[in-house]
Amino acid sequence: MVFDGCAVGPESVLGEVDRGFQHAQVRLAPARLTHCMRWLGLARRAHGIAVDWAATRRSFGGLLGDLGMVQQLVADSEIDMAASRALIRHTAAVLDSGASGGTESSIAKTFVAEAVNRVVDRAVQICGALGVSGDVLLSRYLCEVRPFRIYDGPSEVHRWAIGRRAISQRRRAIEGGEQPRWQRGRETAS
Repeated sequence: MVFDGCAVGPESVLGEVDRGFQHAQVRLAPARLTHCMRWLGLARRAHGIAVDWAATRRSFGGLLGDLGMVQQLVADSEIDMAASRALIRHTAAVLDSGASGGTESSIAKTFVAEAVNRVVDRAVQICGALGVSGDVLLSRYLCEVRPFRIYDGPSEVHRWAIGRRAISQRRRAIEGGEQPRWQRGRETAS
């Protein structure tokens, strides 16, 4: 749909003119967190399929799950999901406190989006041909989770914002008289 030469009269504007982006920002952190929770649920489902497969599939004279590489893949997914849950909980607590949670939601969204992708990819790998077939939902999940790294801002944009905020915060503290950390303890080190 293209709006060419479209004019919206003042009586049709929602909120204040030129403040739409600012108003939209208020809902971004909670929306990002909701996406993180939903996609983490999908990752948990994919992981469950893979773990069940590893626990029952016989290969190379024993259970697939007895192989060290499969155990490592399972463990890495468990770690990614635990870290994702912790970031989601932390961000929710920040939002519940009334803070904006912009940085926390950017960190959670970036980590969870990439962790979910890794978990689903590992699940496909563990299940092998079954994982890429249409017999289980893993191949569908794989196609669905990749765009999550783009929704609500690509991971690269979030990384830029996170880094910019961290540097800006420290610059203000140093300009306010706080000693740079790299200088601390230099007097005694010489």
